[in-house]
Amino acid sequence: MCRKRPCFKKDLKSSGRRSILELILPSVIFLSILVNLPLSIAETQLSTEYGEVIYQCNEKSPNQLSVIGMSHRDALTRLNGNKTSRVQAEVYKIGEWLIHQGGSELLLPEGFFLRKPSGIEKVKPEAEKKGSCPELDMKALERILSDNHTFINAEMLMKKYHSLILQQVEEEKFYNEVSLAIQKLINSRSSTCDYLTSKSELDYLQERRVAVMLQKIPKIVEDEFQQGNIRSKKAIFTIGMFHLHKIIQYLSENRIRIPFPLLALNKGEDYIAELNLQKENFGVSIILPRTLLDDPKVLEMNRLDKIVSPIRK
Repeated sequence: MCRKRPCFKKDLKSSGRRSILELILPSVIFLSILVNLPLSIAETQLSTEYGEVIYQCNEKSPNQLSVIGMSHRDALTRLNGNKTSRVQAEVYKIGEWLIHQGGSELLLPEGFFLRKPSGIEKVKPEAEKKGSCPELDMKALERILSDNHTFINAEMLMKKYHSLILQQVEEEKFYNEVSLAIQKLINSRSSTCDYLTSKSELDYLQERRVAVMLQKIPKIVEDEFQQGNIRSKKAIFTIGMFHLHKIIQYLSENRIRIPFPLLALNKGEDYIAELNLQKENFGVSIILPRTLLDDPKVLEMNRLDKIVSPIRK
């Protein structure tokens, strides 16, 4: 049903006691609420200085998951690589934008983070007062994140300086199985046959691990929302860029299909499941930090070159 626009002149004549302010005040309040509502990536523009969205689906949904591909420290030594601290700094800046502009209040980092890494001091998020958020430029961030004597990453800094809910998304069983498979692969390099078998098993376990994390996310977000811990169903999921091409494949096919490794000693079935993110009407934006995006070799190694190339044309 069509509604006529209100005639303020007629209203003023019929009620001498009502002021113009009284008439327009509801509209002013409504507009101020709209201005302060957190916006999705589709409704605002993510600055390309620190990264870009390389894949997006269902961007109009109120339920949003922002996936940031990243570069981690070495899994065995816990040391930074040549570009790790720069990428981590960009991840922090992207996360900061998603918090302030996108309205994300829930952080879901890859990794089983309930245990303290051996031999490295872990920074406690409680060290800073809640709500204190210093202006950290890239140089300051890189300096903090490049310290190999202290284990700190972009997610820990986000939690430290912003009001974020941090939730475990990693499944300990698969996390431990992947860790053992990595060690097995390293030990099998002397034999080509053993190496290929170990590699196929590791690839399978990595995919299953990522699939489990993805499948858990909608329920984690829903639980936090129902408990009143977050105001909207929006979350940030940080994960190594190596896994992004598979996540994009799952989203494009609207299902997860992981073939059981042919070279495995024990026989098993393929893992096939409908994607919970799409069942629960989640929009997904996959973001890649600038340093990784601008490195053709890195893109090719992580099977993202054919995904990124069409975007840049």
